[in-house]
Amino acid sequence: MRNLFKKQPRLDYRSQYFMSGGNVPPDRNTEGFLRAYGEIGWLYAVVFRIALGCSEVKWALFDNSNREKPKQISQHPILRLLSLVNPFMTSNEFIALDTIYQELIGESFWILNFNGLGEPTEIWIPYPHKMSIVPDKEKFIKGYVYGEGERAVPFDVNEVIHFKYPSPLNQYRGLGPAQSIAVDLDAEMYSGQWNRNFFYNSARPDGVIQFDYNLSDEQFEKLRKQWSEKYKGTSKAHQVALLEGGGKYIQVQNTVKDMDFSNLKIRNRDVILGVYGMPQSVMGISENVNKANAEAGDYTFARWIVKPRLDWKTAKLQEQLIPKFKKSENLKLGFEEVVPETIDQKRDLAESGMRAGYLTINEARRMQGYDPLPSGDVLLVPLNLIPTPISGKVQPPEPKSKSLTPDQKQTRWEVYSQKTARQEEMFKRVFENVFSEQGKFVAAEYERTGELPANLQDEETAKRFEPAIGLVYDSAFEDAVKSVKQLDEFARMWILQRSLTLAKSINTTTLTALQRELSMGFTAGESIPQISRRLRGYFTENAKTRADMIARTEVISASNEGALHRYEIEGIDKSEFYPAPDACEECAPLAGEYPTKESHGMIPVHARCRCVWLPVV
Repeated sequence: MRNLFKKQPRLDYRSQYFMSGGNVPPDRNTEGFLRAYGEIGWLYAVVFRIALGCSEVKWALFDNSNREKPKQISQHPILRLLSLVNPFMTSNEFIALDTIYQELIGESFWILNFNGLGEPTEIWIPYPHKMSIVPDKEKFIKGYVYGEGERAVPFDVNEVIHFKYPSPLNQYRGLGPAQSIAVDLDAEMYSGQWNRNFFYNSARPDGVIQFDYNLSDEQFEKLRKQWSEKYKGTSKAHQVALLEGGGKYIQVQNTVKDMDFSNLKIRNRDVILGVYGMPQSVMGISENVNKANAEAGDYTFARWIVKPRLDWKTAKLQEQLIPKFKKSENLKLGFEEVVPETIDQKRDLAESGMRAGYLTINEARRMQGYDPLPSGDVLLVPLNLIPTPISGKVQPPEPKSKSLTPDQKQTRWEVYSQKTARQEEMFKRVFENVFSEQGKFVAAEYERTGELPANLQDEETAKRFEPAIGLVYDSAFEDAVKSVKQLDEFARMWILQRSLTLAKSINTTTLTALQRELSMGFTAGESIPQISRRLRGYFTENAKTRADMIARTEVISASNEGALHRYEIEGIDKSEFYPAPDACEECAPLAGEYPTKESHGMIPVHARCRCVWLPVV
């Protein structure tokens, strides 16, 4: 590797050319375009901005054994290799340098180092202009060579991944965007050099002094000395010269103003931005930029500059890197979405599809990258959709029954909110106790058998939840109307069934999470005591978060079901869906009256919902 990256002293191609007597700028060679990156400001700014955007890629790996439900893999040697490419470069630095090479000369090379198992463990990126490709009549490419002469290092085809933008005249090498504007890049560089040298006038103004007679040696020396003292140096440049003795000043070259360098610089900048498709707002240019087109510029940068380059690179890695790992035939490489609008669109599509009833809960969760729920393969059909005939006479809707006044509704909701808040604290304590006991039981079973328990005793867990759910249900049942009645068989069966369903859902989710923790412990090579501590830590760290969410959801569910059941017993045919004052966009549209018998299971609409059913009398 030292030989691979050892610098060989050599003159810049322009220096070699001018030293040999050339006076016309030569065409840039491959190395010249790499040097241009450090010589031309706008080229550096645009290319580095693209490199920064691409370097933020977060790789993702999926197991496509089940095409309908691909599973994301969080730990794998491929992901480890792409995040720890080699001991001397971070993955961000590596991808940034790789991108810079491709944007300047249209190609880059990854050199792979393999371990004893024949799998890549390191990636190095050489100077691409020093890489040679050895053609082959049968295999197209026979191999690669880095450097020249005695220092040349050969590489097998299997050791190199060659990324390139296609060149129509050379299928072996790449062609970069910078190479398509070579003349404009030279104009930008030489105009900058001319402006710099303009200030170092060396006592030579933009003209000559002409005399109609020959000067004596003494006169010539005196004039030269006076001229140097008055006008030589950057601090004395461009002063007005006073001549005497018949001398006449004649301008012989254009001034900076005459050459219009200002517009030339703007034109060169726009050419560079144009060839890379870079929006002005992304580069911090404020002219003709407002909030709307600035946001459009951010979208354009992510959608049409960063994402296509990452797609291009991912396809190459899928074809030439992934197969180098064992058991990789079902692995698919990808990366996290980089276009914010795309993320919002996917979320909106999932939510609208679930609310409209054409996507199941699990289908919507998979669109967002979440694991499916045990009971999530169901459609949520909105109850406020009324079938309307497409022909014939449309029957007008029946007049609404008399409901509570707005003030009465607000008062009822406030009382309901305060009461359920107290009930939530009671329910949280029950759940935390259940979770604590499960943590001790799981850790003890694993230390005893070396395996997770087959189940978490759903029936026993359900019995712990029954009193809490029954208390909330009974309280809402009694508060629904003024008359006093006792819970019937329907209510008791609902409480038992709800408790068992809740226990199964919680235990299934817990076991799935524990299996994931166990897998992570195995991957990290942890001992049984270490894995046991990991399992206990899961219950400690997740107890409060899950208790808050489940307590709110279950209290709201039991409270509303108890109220609806009481409404039915009292003969109240319609109930009003009353959203919380701070209702979300999912709950607010559901406000209105519904048949009481068809309202069961509608609230809570989502986790932590605070909506309530009110009677319509």
